[in-house]
Amino acid sequence: MSHAPTVIVMYRISRVFETATVAIVKVAGQVTDLDLVGWSDFLMGLDSETTRWIVLDFCDVSRVERNAAELLVQILPKNVLLINCPTVIKNMADSGGLYLQVLEPTTTGQTRHQCFLSLDLQRQGEA
Repeated sequence: MSHAPTVIVMYRISRVFETATVAIVKVAGQVTDLDLVGWSDFLMGLDSETTRWIVLDFCDVSRVERNAAELLVQILPKNVLLINCPTVIKNMADSGGLYLQVLEPTTTGQTRHQCFLSLDLQRQGEA
């Protein structure tokens, strides 16, 4: 008798603040490559919230493995901003041209958002 392998999720996702225009979603723990399907489902679900900003806060993340970070950068919706990112995510976002979605200072001379958000998401999508 064969059993499906058990996937141990080592991270927790919680919404810590919500308004009509922004939601702050905190990620805590370790985002490993063992749960790429669940991580992918979570990220794709963010794409449906197009009328407000979603800020992913990684302040309590102790580790993000490479494939999980690559997946985040590959499918990051335009209305999702990142804060307190591990270095691997910041580097991949910079390389992927997504540095404006990272709300942190950079040492490479690139300008990042200074937490002033245009709430006109509909018009941004048309540009």
